[in-house]
Amino acid sequence: MAMLDREKIEEIKSAVNIVDIISQYVHLSKTGANYLGLCPFHGEKTPSFNVNGVKQFYHCFGCGKSGDVFKFLEEYKQVSFIDAIAEVADTAGIDLVIDKKTPKESPYQAIYELHTQAARIYHTVLTATKEGEAARAYLYNRGITDELIKRFDIGLSLSDQDFLYKSVYQKYEESVLSNSGLITFGENNIYDSFRGRIMFPLKNEFGQVIAFSGRIWLDKDVDNKTLAKYKNSAKTPIFNKSEALYNIDQAHKTIKKQHEVYLMEGFLDVIAAFENGILNAVASMGTALTDGHIRQLKKFTKKFILVYDGDKAGQSAIYKALNLLEGEEVEIVRIPDGLDPDEYNKAYPNALGQLMTSNRIAPVVFLMDYLRPDNLSNLQAQLDFIDLIAPKIAVLKSLTAQDAYIKRLVEILPDFEYNQVETAVNKRRDNMLFSASEIDEDMIFDDSMVPPPPIFDDYHYDAPEYAPPVAMIETTDKKYSKIERSELQLLHRMINHPHVLKRILSDGDFQFMHKRYQDLFDEFKHMDEVSETQLLSQITGEKQQTIYEILSSVNVPEEVTDQEIDDLLTNFLEASKGSKILSLQEQLKKAKETGNKALELQLTLQIIAQTQQDGV
Repeated sequence: MAMLDREKIEEIKSAVNIVDIISQYVHLSKTGANYLGLCPFHGEKTPSFNVNGVKQFYHCFGCGKSGDVFKFLEEYKQVSFIDAIAEVADTAGIDLVIDKKTPKESPYQAIYELHTQAARIYHTVLTATKEGEAARAYLYNRGITDELIKRFDIGLSLSDQDFLYKSVYQKYEESVLSNSGLITFGENNIYDSFRGRIMFPLKNEFGQVIAFSGRIWLDKDVDNKTLAKYKNSAKTPIFNKSEALYNIDQAHKTIKKQHEVYLMEGFLDVIAAFENGILNAVASMGTALTDGHIRQLKKFTKKFILVYDGDKAGQSAIYKALNLLEGEEVEIVRIPDGLDPDEYNKAYPNALGQLMTSNRIAPVVFLMDYLRPDNLSNLQAQLDFIDLIAPKIAVLKSLTAQDAYIKRLVEILPDFEYNQVETAVNKRRDNMLFSASEIDEDMIFDDSMVPPPPIFDDYHYDAPEYAPPVAMIETTDKKYSKIERSELQLLHRMINHPHVLKRILSDGDFQFMHKRYQDLFDEFKHMDEVSETQLLSQITGEKQQTIYEILSSVNVPEEVTDQEIDDLLTNFLEASKGSKILSLQEQLKKAKETGNKALELQLTLQIIAQTQQDGV
């Protein structure tokens, strides 16, 4: 077995060119010193996927994915780190023998086998018995064809008390039958857990049957209000409904290929999607979305499309799901007329596929409608609405999208103008370190600090323009704000010039404006050596992606001057001043709107004091 120590891994990596490897999967065009292409990890029309052939890494400015040649193969081909190393070694002609041990058989193998046997029995009862004829007629009436019955292994449990038990008890030990959840052992009798239901088997990603969901269909059961429409398997050693997803066995390959997954509520919704050519849809067993479901799906994709029922309960489920999926790439498909996807498919044949692929909306659009106050004439309701929506707009990477959603929000609000909402959005950027409350706590107010305020109707302050350092050249189309460009350049200089890092560290009060950059800077403080090699070997996750972003975004001369660093630090100082003034301005507007004269006077004096302090 090969010894895969760090030296061996580096030898393998240095034996190939990352451009040659990635170009087998992505069309790359040379742009300056780098190569550019459409990102294979998210849908885009404008190339933002950069490959640096000199430093041997890739970075996408659209979705943020980055790494070396091994990471690319892991992400793109969904293989393990060891498999990625083996592939690169094979390409480089390096002999590498890796002993892959055969995985041990699951201790619950008998339970898996029992579920497989039960699925066959249920399917046979539905498709090849006289008892199954009526159930098939019921399914035909609901648009479920023989082809769909076969595709999804739909079956039927008989109304008999112990039909399944009698069919399997001789093959399995009592403990297996009991732990499977398919057979219930009472005090005086034994009976099947599912009776008189149409059975939908649930499989894991490897195609193993792990559970069932049974739907009532007989008239006498439908009329019985004590029976639930759907009954799911109880929790067992092989099944947890908080992690299992219907159709993941058939959908996961398409999910990987298309880099997105449709999340639906029910089995019939997934089947309706399949009828319309959508092969990458799964359902959460009729239960709410959980972190476990998300973890399962993130093995295959980072993009989630929510296609829940169009009624009030379905919209509420979307709202809850968005909270769980915060930070992920999400789109929403709203089903019209309060219908669920299956109902919509029956009402409008062949239209569901088009709806799911072409009529998606962003979460912020959904939230504007879902959270919209009933009484928009109430000023406080409008302010609260802005507080809810502004952070959702602020986290968007595209400034064009932010502008569009600000305009949309202004159209909804009767008492606010564009610049007011824009200020609220700018202040709430989730990656800023400071907040209004922190500024208030730091502001020491004393009447003796300033002269009596002048008489005016509105106090206005224009934030200074931050001149970007002339040495900085962006190598991509990503639009950075001026302060972000300064932050990227300063970090780049700190990584490549120890004396710059030492100078910045000597200022104990220095902070970056954006949290992701400050988080990386905090790592520098605890490292013996800060260099590209050390950072990429010691830092992982989002911070490593930030390092790749810095290395990809900045193109500066080798030499660094004291004047360049002075200019960068001046930009930070000016940005901090402007941020404090803008925050106080927004608070002043709210004080005026709510008629709080005392607070209005206090904030006005604070603005004047801050302005004089800054020398504006």
